[in-house]
Amino acid sequence: MLAQLIPTLIILGFLIFVHELGHFLMCRWSGVAVEKFSIGFGPEIFRWKGRNTEYVISIIPLGGFVKPKGESFSELEKGSLQKGDFLAASKWQRLAILVAGVAMNYLFAFLLLVPVFHLGFPVLKSTIGGFVAGYPAETSGLRTGDQVVSVNGRPVSNWQEMTLAIFDNEKPNLSLSVKRGDVVTDILIEPKEDSAQDAFGDKKQVFRIGVTPSNEYSTLSYPLPASIQKAFEATVSTTVLTHKAIWRLITGRLSAKTLSGPIGIMAMAGTASKMGLVPLLQLTAMISISLAVINLLPIPALDGGHILFLLIGWIRGREVSHQMQERVTQIGFMCLMALMVFVVYNDLINIGAFQKLRALFGG
Repeated sequence: MLAQLIPTLIILGFLIFVHELGHFLMCRWSGVAVEKFSIGFGPEIFRWKGRNTEYVISIIPLGGFVKPKGESFSELEKGSLQKGDFLAASKWQRLAILVAGVAMNYLFAFLLLVPVFHLGFPVLKSTIGGFVAGYPAETSGLRTGDQVVSVNGRPVSNWQEMTLAIFDNEKPNLSLSVKRGDVVTDILIEPKEDSAQDAFGDKKQVFRIGVTPSNEYSTLSYPLPASIQKAFEATVSTTVLTHKAIWRLITGRLSAKTLSGPIGIMAMAGTASKMGLVPLLQLTAMISISLAVINLLPIPALDGGHILFLLIGWIRGREVSHQMQERVTQIGFMCLMALMVFVVYNDLINIGAFQKLRALFGG
């Protein structure tokens, strides 16, 4: 249990720190005073009062906040704006402060992914381990142990690249170049059209030849310049996929049962920490991107909600009242808490907690 809990607390705590640090630094750069920088909730384990800011760390690192000075009109000293107040900053500065936490999560994810691609990660080799009955590869002349090096002239270095090249085929026949010992042989195969599901469960038509991998692995790594490019591409593609998943959840095209909460993250973090540094960095980057995407959603109590209030104020020509913001934010917070309860319930189902309890009490 501790082997899973400790990596989870470290990952989530540090990602929340990075997020709040973005808000804090942008406040400083914008000339806005910060009254409190707090990480976590529950009993405090650290408190320090700086010249202008109070720093607090609490025992459960699953949240945090930065409290700027003069964040609402009810808090203003002497009833008027003073230098260092959040409301005294320009609208662009306030927008930058609100966006800075998300920006830091994206930047941190990108910086983690650069060494992931540079150090390398295990991938299945494009070596054939077996055949699926009834598919064309079985009688094509391919042999187990053959290593596919290109598909229709498109070089492939691992199983995923080979699979995608076959799926993308638009010709009636596939030309596979395979390495057999020290000899490279070309084999022509007529693929079979079949249906497959994507990451979201949508069906699409693809081509298959009916081969299975050999379970041999190699390390895929890139030079530093290419790693920087790959890290940027992975950050963008993960953001797009996360938005697609959220939209499909909203429209009912993706089951809410696929949501994972802190218990699910704990299981993944424990597994990643056992696998080594690179998987742990990769998981941390993915969670950081997820936090960025979720925080930008226009939901009150999240950064996206505060940004929405700010933009509405710009359009209307006057600020949304503090009372209205508080009421809507409270509703948003309750919705988030309900969602948290639901995802924890999902996690407990996925790990079989209820079945174990029934078995324990003889149910």
